[in-house]
Amino acid sequence: MIKICAVIPAAGRGSRLGLDCPKILVPIEKNLTVWDVLRNSMSPVCERIHVVLAPSAMAQFEAVLSSETDRAKLSVSEQTTPRGMGDAIFGAEPYWNAFDSILIVWGDQVNLSASTLKMVAAQCSANKTMVLPLVECQTPYVQYDLVDGVLTHVRQSREGDAMDPVGFSDVGVFALSVPGLLECWKQFVEESVVGAQTNELNFLPFLPFLSQHCKWNLRTVIVSDPVEALGINTPEDLQITRERFARLKQRSKH
Repeated sequence: MIKICAVIPAAGRGSRLGLDCPKILVPIEKNLTVWDVLRNSMSPVCERIHVVLAPSAMAQFEAVLSSETDRAKLSVSEQTTPRGMGDAIFGAEPYWNAFDSILIVWGDQVNLSASTLKMVAAQCSANKTMVLPLVECQTPYVQYDLVDGVLTHVRQSREGDAMDPVGFSDVGVFALSVPGLLECWKQFVEESVVGAQTNELNFLPFLPFLSQHCKWNLRTVIVSDPVEALGINTPEDLQITRERFARLKQRSKH
């Protein structure tokens, strides 16, 4: 039985959405936040859920956790300096190093389906394995290039990379085996340079590094619905998400 720890890097705030709260606590509908959706989807497939927050969000989120019925399964830590997703994930290593695999989910991927998470969890392994759900999108914001089962490159439009008219993007979910992972990250940090536009040491280029240099096995899960790739970055994203949840709720009544 593979032991899985979910890791949610969620240091962003809802300021771009016009809200004064951590993005993970943004309300989707009455009595339902981004956190509620993520927790409900991830709890069935993970033994622990760990959230990484900015220091300013800790008190508010801890107040939410205090009322959780399954509090022992949940943990939280802070990313004191915003150095990117990789720093958030590996800064929380003491919380996930005893598990077989980590399931990384961006803190605003509220449109992710529970079925996708179950498929990813079913592919997890303790033996040098990366599970990557991909969805075909038009002009993807992030594009994954694979050759003969090897992840060769991750293109990022925010770093100025050119995108194809149609390509495979992620849905904000990545599963990685734990044994040997920290050592690969340290090697990646030593050999890598910061992004051309963001000036950050990005997490996504670490994935082709794992595939090519660390020789990790790549297992892809093809997701059919491009909506699952939609995070909440703008007021428009939030409105689309709220309308989608309202439709799903209405259908469930019939």
